[in-house]
Amino acid sequence: MKKMITIVTLLFMALFLVPCGTNVLLSQNKVLQPQKILRPIQVKPLVMKQRVMAYEALPIERITQKNARESLARLSSASSLDLKFQKVRNRKGRLLFTSGGDPSAVFDIDQKTGSFLLNYGLKKYAKKGTTKGLPANAQARKHLAGTGYLPKNERELVVAHVGGLNMAAAKDGRPMGTYKKLVTVEFSRVLNGMQVQGPGSRIIVHLGENGTMAGMIRNWSEVKAVGISASELKNDAALEEEKQERLRKLAGEARDVRVQKSKQVLYDDGMGRIEPAVHVVAEAFYEGPGNEGMVQIPVDFYVPLLKQPKALFPYMKSFEVKNPGGDKRQKTIKSLQRIGVGGKDRTDMK
Repeated sequence: MKKMITIVTLLFMALFLVPCGTNVLLSQNKVLQPQKILRPIQVKPLVMKQRVMAYEALPIERITQKNARESLARLSSASSLDLKFQKVRNRKGRLLFTSGGDPSAVFDIDQKTGSFLLNYGLKKYAKKGTTKGLPANAQARKHLAGTGYLPKNERELVVAHVGGLNMAAAKDGRPMGTYKKLVTVEFSRVLNGMQVQGPGSRIIVHLGENGTMAGMIRNWSEVKAVGISASELKNDAALEEEKQERLRKLAGEARDVRVQKSKQVLYDDGMGRIEPAVHVVAEAFYEGPGNEGMVQIPVDFYVPLLKQPKALFPYMKSFEVKNPGGDKRQKTIKSLQRIGVGGKDRTDMK
């Protein structure tokens, strides 16, 4: 009898640990069938899901020409450069400073958000040879601190990519070598343990000769968290339906579309709103020229988790909208334009 009780107990424990219900696997674009168990058992989840949050930018005073020049002076002081920006123009809420000494030098700042693009010019880097004293990427954070533009919460700032600018030289059509000119460090953001993507929450620092700062892009706002209720979120079925609809619009007449991954992220529109979304990466396959072979084209887009998103997602705006340090994950694919997914039909591609 005791042996029978032990077997029944083990069977009950096994049933207790079997999850019930239907789960949507976004990354594999399919739905799991419900588990067949002897009887449903109502249990609390063993691991609580991370609370979904949105974020709003804290308001700042409108940037005046005086404020912009003060910022430019502080940046120039931190970079040990004395480049003069004599001309300034106002272009629909953006102040554009230029220099007569170097046409490639520019300081472009948004009066509403404070986002800016600063380039001290490439004139001094146009000659042959590798730049002397190129620094390690660790110096980028030090430069940020020196400019006063280091985020208040430094833990939010993470290194997303380290690259640089190279120059290839040729003579009489023959390559003469490649020279390293700048080291580029791109920072992104993590909020509540979640990666932030999009044109906002991005700082890019260009470092040149002897570690001096050659340029900087900053699209970063201090933010506050905003709670989201469960009723504001789409369910799994609605997310899957929207993902499939977006794939059909983007892939057009593709013979096959394969979802590579789907990941929950935070999307920063660069205009003061950060919201949860699913970032979908897929591959679309088209018939090649003359119906020979297949052409593989990457496709990616965002699906908002909110039923009524306030953030400006890529599919809501035209391709012409640009922000400093735009998200490299989304690019216009010309080969997709010919099948009627561009132009007036707005998509997630930009």
